[in-house]
Amino acid sequence: MEHLTKAQIVLLTLFVSFVASMATGIVVVTLMGQAPDPVNQTITNVVERTIEKITPTFVEKPGETIIVKDEDLVVAAIERNVNSTVALRTTIGEGGILSAGVGTIVSSDGLVITDRWNLGLGVLLTTINGVQYKLEVISNNKANSLGIGRLVPVSATSTPTFNAVKLGNTNALKLGQTTIVIGGRDGKTISTGLITGLDMRTIVDKETKDETKVLDNIAISTRFSATSNGAPIINLSGDVIGFLSIDESAGSQSGVPASEAKRLLDEAVKTALAETEKII
Repeated sequence: MEHLTKAQIVLLTLFVSFVASMATGIVVVTLMGQAPDPVNQTITNVVERTIEKITPTFVEKPGETIIVKDEDLVVAAIERNVNSTVALRTTIGEGGILSAGVGTIVSSDGLVITDRWNLGLGVLLTTINGVQYKLEVISNNKANSLGIGRLVPVSATSTPTFNAVKLGNTNALKLGQTTIVIGGRDGKTISTGLITGLDMRTIVDKETKDETKVLDNIAISTRFSATSNGAPIINLSGDVIGFLSIDESAGSQSGVPASEAKRLLDEAVKTALAETEKII
């Protein structure tokens, strides 16, 4: 041994350890083969638990994690809808201008939803990208809270294409959800709030006795003046879920669900198709 180098000593040690391990393994296997089953089961359990403790856990690294904040959602929802919100006005007296609430563009051909009360103020006008438009009344039924009109250029001859909002599903609304309103005299004033109430009523079918719950009002925490009458109520997904209906004389404010706007749109489309068929 004294004539061996350090490297040879290390190799010899490893070799001896290897032989000893092999011998130990053979002895253990032989003994386990001769041992009764309860002993074998106990040894197996110990080995399995030991392996579980020393085996490393490999975690697949996911892609880049993006944390979306409410602030980012608010900004995105505003950007998605602000160009579809228009300030309405009407003329009074000799050249006087009166704010007539807010309208929301709901189709690429210029259909606009607003509070029905606004449509009774006179000829409504708005300006988009420097072009003046008149709001031609399509539906102003007293049975509805909302009305619908179409943007018609006052002097331009071309037919523009408008940015339309997306009407959301009001059945999925929950108390405490964040809301965004784009309103004000300029139709661009931003306000945020929370849904504080969802007023429901139940309709019973006389024949089947089936009950259907209908949403009548979306109450929000922020209060508005009449200049925001008809303004869209938007959720964090950027969908319009309702429209403000404000009666300053009564001191009341409600949120008309987008489901009414959808119904008015469907009726307007059916009416337009019927008129087209008559012409043909």
